[in-house]
Amino acid sequence: MMQYQEWMDELEQKAVKMPRIQAALSNFEVLPRLGKLLEKKATSCPECKIYWKKIQDATEHLDQFFDDGNRYAIEFDNLVEEIMKHLKSLHGIRPKGFVLSVYTVLGMVVGVLIGLFIGGFVLSSMKGGVILGWLLGLMVGWFTGKVKEERLRKNNQIF
Repeated sequence: MMQYQEWMDELEQKAVKMPRIQAALSNFEVLPRLGKLLEKKATSCPECKIYWKKIQDATEHLDQFFDDGNRYAIEFDNLVEEIMKHLKSLHGIRPKGFVLSVYTVLGMVVGVLIGLFIGGFVLSSMKGGVILGWLLGLMVGWFTGKVKEERLRKNNQIF
């Protein structure tokens, strides 16, 4: 099994051949953080050790991911999804920005619903109520998500 730095050096060499747009649309942006986290967790978690080996094997064919008719990209996406489920369920770890975005969206939805109610019964202007509710919900959701994500970061539960 490779060390993290060896693996990253090998990935960088293969990534040169990869189209940038396709790389941006895939799960490749999480690879450096995911690899570092798996290597660190591999010492204490046997499943993480297995996933660390699997992610190394899956990226062995990185330069062929976007050839027509290949299976490597699909297998890689499935593996990343499986690893994310493991990290979430067993270790309580979330990707950076995930909690913030969930709270922001929830805040906007709740804000719009409250805005509909206020706009219909209090302001007698549906548009004004919806916009006001959306804006307040956005701010409250963003702030709440930021606080929650900061707490998770302090507990090393964000990667």
